[in-house]
Amino acid sequence: MRSLVLVLFASSASAQLPGVGMNLVTFGVRESPQSTTDQLIIGASSCGESRILYWVWNQLGTQPCNNMRLWATEGSCGNQPGDKDKEYDAVTPLLVSSLRMGTFTININELPGFTEGSSTPCGGAQTLTKEHKICAAVPASLQCFGLQTPQTITASPLRIIYDAQPPSAPIITNVALQDKALSLEFSVSSDTTQIVPFVRRQGDADFVRRTTVNLGTGRSVIVDGLLNGTTYDVMLRAVDSATNESADSEIVSGTPRRTVGFWGAYRDAGGTDAGGCATAPALFPLLALGWFLRRRHR
Repeated sequence: MRSLVLVLFASSASAQLPGVGMNLVTFGVRESPQSTTDQLIIGASSCGESRILYWVWNQLGTQPCNNMRLWATEGSCGNQPGDKDKEYDAVTPLLVSSLRMGTFTININELPGFTEGSSTPCGGAQTLTKEHKICAAVPASLQCFGLQTPQTITASPLRIIYDAQPPSAPIITNVALQDKALSLEFSVSSDTTQIVPFVRRQGDADFVRRTTVNLGTGRSVIVDGLLNGTTYDVMLRAVDSATNESADSEIVSGTPRRTVGFWGAYRDAGGTDAGGCATAPALFPLLALGWFLRRRHR
């Protein structure tokens, strides 16, 4: 179990403490036990929310250590919270010779930079970008780690990055007509992580929001479930990793059409399946030419 968490929290602070040989401490604060990043990106939509965060502590001493202190700060963590920092309930005691993991809750609006009376409250100007750190520290002593000189062990902090700047609106570069669908090609700014399509039947007042699509390597999205022969207006919005949504793209229009394929075109040209032998005066010369070219190639 210990080695599992060492992998999950590879970016946490892992250090060999003086005087304790190979006793390692893995100590960090993360968004989830599976998280491999030391940052949490949030946007204005997160204001007013609560988040459950995880602390992890692995110590191989013979006695319990003192309280773990947890706090939020706008500056550097240090060994203890400052006057303007937000402190959370301490964890006590940390058990001996075992892996420990637990949770605590933070309120986004109560982070030091967002408290009441602040010049930059949560949900403020859309150009606001702010960073907080969630810190933890444990005083280590002779009893819990066999250290002759007591010292404070600090955690690898979790950075909470508040980003209220939305991405640029997408630019639709092409509309392809499909069977009961429209395919949209577009370009987006580099901070875009998702695309949201909107569609309405031309003449209707309101757009219908479709399912958000994760942005992969491609720059196209299909709006399906439409009626052939009916004209639709479509537009897109971009979403970034902080869930900020862009302004609407320009509205484009398209009319889905039935796709007949090869055999549909064959029949439309006069071909028939009667008697198990199809004839198509308009296509027969092309088929014969294809057969001749394949024979000649062989």
